[in-house]
Parts: sequence; C-alpha cells; structure tokens
Amino acid sequence: MSYEKIKGYIKTKKFTAMGLRSNDIKSLCNDNEIIKIKQGLYRQFDMFGQNQSFVDVSVAYPRVVIAGFSALVYHKLTTFLPSKVTVAINRTARVPKLLYPPTNVLFVNKSFFNYGIMKVKDGRYSFKIYNAERTVCDAFKYRNQMGMDIAKECLVEYMKRKDKNINKLYEMSEKLKVKKIMEPWLMALV
Repeated sequence: MSYEKIKGYIKTKKFTAMGLRSNDIKSLCNDNEIIKIKQGLYRQFDMFGQNQSFVDVSVAYPRVVIAGFSALVYHKLTTFLPSKVTVAINRTARVPKLLYPPTNVLFVNKSFFNYGIMKVKDGRYSFKIYNAERTVCDAFKYRNQMGMDIAKECLVEYMKRKDKNINKLYEMSEKLKVKKIMEPWLMALV
C-alpha cells in the first residue's frame, strides 16, 4: 500500500481522518513507508535530516533536551559513536516511551535543567540540545557513567576549537558544581 500524502510526521488521528484503519497503518509500517516513533506518532520512512534521530525524539517529546553522548557527537567533542540518543529530562517529568529511535534518559535536577540549552533548526523542524560548554561539564558530572577518558577527550577537543570560550566553560562548571573536578584538567590544557 502506497500513500503519497504522508509527509513528515503524522498522528493516528490524521490517518483516521484520511480513512485509514489500524491494519492500513500497520501495512504502511511493514512496507517501510512509515516508522512508528511512539504510540500515536509516525514519520515518513524516507525522511532524512542531518540530525533526524534528534528531531524524531524532539517531535515526540518537545520538553527533552539532547544531552550526554549525543551532544558530544553533535558538538564534535568525541570520536565515540553511541547507539542510542541520550536525552535529558527534568527529574519530575514522566519518562518518554519511544519505540524509535532507541534512547537513554538522564534525569536532571530541576535547578540545573535549563542551563546551556540551545535550539537548533533542522529543515522544517528543530530540537533543543545543550551547548558545548554544558556538554563538556556534563561529561565530567557523569564521568562515572560515561567514563573519565570520555570527559578528558571532550575537554581536549573543546580546547582545540576556535570558538572556545573558557570563561563561559568556567562559569558553567561553577553552576553545575563540577569546577573542583574539572579545574585541574582545564589548567593542564590552558
């Protein structure tokens, strides 16, 4: 079954309004014409943006912020390629239940959640991601989960950047309470 009117993201209600039943939707998924992102949300299969998985997560759950390994990759601060999209949510928010793409969730304290968020436009859609400074600080904050080698690598890569802002990085490390951990490494690179 081919359905040319499917463009971008579409909800089950819209399919129903088009006269499609649940069996038709399942056939579209099986024929690789659409992908089920979460219950009630689908996207056109051949829709490819530069950061498509980030957009998928953001369309499904607009309150999440791309973080952790995913933000490190976006900012070119690591050579590690994660198999899942890492998102941050407010500790009090409900956990996103996505079927696609696979995700890791970081629960962030409400007082730290909004620091360093930037909005990135990707075609018709956008997503929120932590800026490079916040991402470096998070690597040190979550060093037990991510690994100290990743934290050191991302700091080294950050210091090589032409657009680095050491004052901004230092301020962010104070806000996120990782200054004592990160400062010796930072001083060694300055």
